[in-house]
Amino acid sequence: MSPVRFPRRFLLLLILIVLLPAAGRAGMVLTGTLGADSRDHFKGAHFGYSATLYAKIDDMTLVGVQSGQGALSGSEGIPVLASALVRLPIGRIALPVAIGDVGYVFADIHPGLLWRGGGGFDIRNGRHSSILALGAYERQGSLAGWNARLGILLEF
Repeated sequence: MSPVRFPRRFLLLLILIVLLPAAGRAGMVLTGTLGADSRDHFKGAHFGYSATLYAKIDDMTLVGVQSGQGALSGSEGIPVLASALVRLPIGRIALPVAIGDVGYVFADIHPGLLWRGGGGFDIRNGRHSSILALGAYERQGSLAGWNARLGILLEF
């Protein structure tokens, strides 16, 4: 009798269901992004998306938990990451940001530790929303590459 396997796609759904009610508390930020991951020298790209729930340390510093689908190992990889986003105090509408993530990727091919560092822009839409344009260098085991994402940020 073979053991019952829990589909990894349901892991992401479970994480989001558990974390979304916390977004109603003061000082929470929710982001959703989609884009691509590419290995060094652009040797193949993989589609990816992510959702992040941040706690606001102050108006410029966010620390949280990120998950989604897509990593350097392929589109089927599910990363679960600790994430930080720091808005740099330059500008009013388009703020530069620095980002950093570290965590584990659950995948059939090349599972393991993933870290990511980069930056981008937080383009303010209004008082409680922004459009994000992000790019980062990432490394997962022996794989290295680039990550580009566009998304939305909502403050609660």
